[in-house]
Amino acid sequence: MSGEWTVRPASINDARAIAQVHVASWRSAYRGILPDSLLNGLSMEGREAMWRGLLDAPEPSSSITLVGCDASNKVAGFISGGKERTGQLGCDGEIYAIYLLDEAQRKGLGAQLVGQLARDLAVRGFSSMAVWVLALNPARRFYERLGAELIGQQEIELGGQTFIEVAYGWKSLKVFL
Repeated sequence: MSGEWTVRPASINDARAIAQVHVASWRSAYRGILPDSLLNGLSMEGREAMWRGLLDAPEPSSSITLVGCDASNKVAGFISGGKERTGQLGCDGEIYAIYLLDEAQRKGLGAQLVGQLARDLAVRGFSSMAVWVLALNPARRFYERLGAELIGQQEIELGGQTFIEVAYGWKSLKVFL
């Protein structure tokens, strides 16, 4: 995959490709962190149905989903975000999910997706942004490289096990404008 990316709003026609990226990147990123039974049990059909429902909502909420495509227009990654959900992080916007295929990582697509989401959130009146990431996930350094600061922590349950999730935040979206 080349390092030249096109980032655009996702459509319902992207649901299958987003699901493929979602499942493949979970299995890759979280192998050895999350239980194998959880990762092996991920369903392409289930994720596609979830994304199809989100992308086909008759009255879209403030959530935004963007896809990053390579030169052949293949979806190589996606990001989804909107209003911060806990009300406890001091940020009004949140990245809900960002996943890239292995071959698209470390080639600028992730930063491009985060930057475009931040700009789209700013246009909608948001001023700051947070993201939750598993503490054991080495990819959390990506957010630090983009200037995010550690702002919170919580326990979550996945696959019958308890994990620590940390929150990173950007107090101002102006760094992306």
